[in-house]
Amino acid sequence: MPIPYVDYSRSTEFAYGLVPLMMYTINKKDTISPQSLTGAILMRTTNGTWMTGAFGKFFLKEDNYRVTLAAVAGNVNFQFYPDMPGAPEIIDYSTGLDYISADVQKKIAPSMYAGIGYVFTHFATDYDLEDVPTEYTSLHGGKLMWSYDKRDDVYYPKDGYLTNFNYNFYPTFFGNEESSNKITIDHNQYFSARQEKDVIAARLFVGIGIGDLVFNQQFVLGGKDLRGYSQGEFRGEQLYALQGEYRWNLTERFGLVGFAGIAMVNNETTTVDNGTLLPAAGGGFRINVFPKNHLNVGLDAAAGKGDWSISFQIGETF
Repeated sequence: MPIPYVDYSRSTEFAYGLVPLMMYTINKKDTISPQSLTGAILMRTTNGTWMTGAFGKFFLKEDNYRVTLAAVAGNVNFQFYPDMPGAPEIIDYSTGLDYISADVQKKIAPSMYAGIGYVFTHFATDYDLEDVPTEYTSLHGGKLMWSYDKRDDVYYPKDGYLTNFNYNFYPTFFGNEESSNKITIDHNQYFSARQEKDVIAARLFVGIGIGDLVFNQQFVLGGKDLRGYSQGEFRGEQLYALQGEYRWNLTERFGLVGFAGIAMVNNETTTVDNGTLLPAAGGGFRINVFPKNHLNVGLDAAAGKGDWSISFQIGETF
């Protein structure tokens, strides 16, 4: 299924591209595992940002193993809001990005998975400042993962919940210049509504950085946690977000969503909004492109505090 990619950000401007997706069963005799998903992305924006990559989510051995692979290369033209005396209010920067990750999880108890992973990221960041050289950063990270998955479906749950705990570590003996750690915890809850035609979903996210996080490791408010922010104004070493969403299925192929949430960023690069509650709300539409698994694509528009966003969705946001 070749899916057109259309998006808009106040920072990267109009985006266009292609996202081909394929869903399939790896082992025809395995009637328990969900179908696996493989996809690619080819994207460019009118401010010169571009990205290309491939990804896959594989369910194996009667869903006893879950494997996720991703490889991305690109260049992002963005900006940040510094907290430095005499600095401009906004500083533009351009980051060249190479990213590879691999995760493997094994079922260790009913509905419970644990696993390990590896992630490599290389950044080449140019700041729009005089006499500031290009900043090169290579990060080698390990992952420890734990999940408790009580959803009735992995692609479009209508009941149950999913809890994830991820510990990403970047020690110096991996070749990193500084030691750093990131902990993320999320809980996603689902309730069926309107005689099981619709879904009420809620998500709690906690992100905590420990140690010497580099600039590109910081949490940036926006996207999955929380739509309505696209300028990168709120970024720091801790992020907390809570949101809810109603998924209204008008027909088998077409639906609408409405959502609202609130977030807070601590240890920000700016001190003015450090710890401020940041609200957001919006809505969007969905088209069911793989009816067998109810895999949706769509567009969401949202508004936050002094910001707004339009975002392309593959599957649901959470």
